[in-house]
Amino acid sequence: MGGHRGFSFVEVLVVTGLLAILLIVALPRLVVPEALQARVPAREIAADLRMAQRLAIARRADFLLEFAPLAPPYTQYTVRPAAGGPEPDFPKDLEAGVVVSGPQQFTFRPDGSPSAGGTVTLIAGTATATVQVTAVTGRVTVVGP
Repeated sequence: MGGHRGFSFVEVLVVTGLLAILLIVALPRLVVPEALQARVPAREIAADLRMAQRLAIARRADFLLEFAPLAPPYTQYTVRPAAGGPEPDFPKDLEAGVVVSGPQQFTFRPDGSPSAGGTVTLIAGTATATVQVTAVTGRVTVVGP
């Protein structure tokens, strides 16, 4: 009986093709660019600042986004009414490896205006993103990678 020795050329091509497809799909998930490490948490903070502003308007009370610890670099933040505990899903932890600095808190009044403007800076390696709150209008924007 003449047994086969090794693999046919077609079998090797099929296995190589499958491995290539797996690599193409998995590699972007394994390697996160520094730009994304700064951009994603910046957008999340901006969304939560906008939420605090909307809550202040809807509930007719001061709301704030507050970073912890009291001095940068910050490791987490929470959204809460000025005279109360955190909203559901808070506090949120900030990603390890991302340095976050700026004002320790942002307060939104019942009309949606902030008590002061400011800029939060997020640095991940060589990438930098900023979240800006405009003093008069309370407009929240993200600038960065």
